[in-house]
Amino acid sequence: MFNSLICHISSECIDSNVSRLTVFFSVLLMVLFNITLKPIFIYLVAIDYFIRAWMNAKYSPVKRLAIINILNLQKKPIDLAQKIFASRLGFLCAFASSILISTNYPTVAISVAALLLVLSLLDSVFNFCVGCLIYNYIVYPFYKKS
Repeated sequence: MFNSLICHISSECIDSNVSRLTVFFSVLLMVLFNITLKPIFIYLVAIDYFIRAWMNAKYSPVKRLAIINILNLQKKPIDLAQKIFASRLGFLCAFASSILISTNYPTVAISVAALLLVLSLLDSVFNFCVGCLIYNYIVYPFYKKS
């Protein structure tokens, strides 16, 4: 049961291009938050990560913006489980930043959002998903043993 809370093993795949573009739109929202300090932007990021992490990603408002079919790119499948795990880590950071900005700790809120922004930029621009690496090398081996 504990392992399913962290992240399940999935036989499903999603399109990496759609995932990367979705994360890039989240990056833009985080940039707006860091520039304006308007909490609405980090709230939107947290809500979207929550939807992608614990609900069905097709309901993600940010993912709906990432209409990749227009670009006519070839699909690149990637394991859904590691992206769900990365979304859960993203949600934790965005949620923490939301709480911190709401409780009048703007410097710490910006720092947490900036960390998430850097990790999201790595994923969206350079296709380097730190959450996926954590999942593959730390979470998955322990999940397999149980």
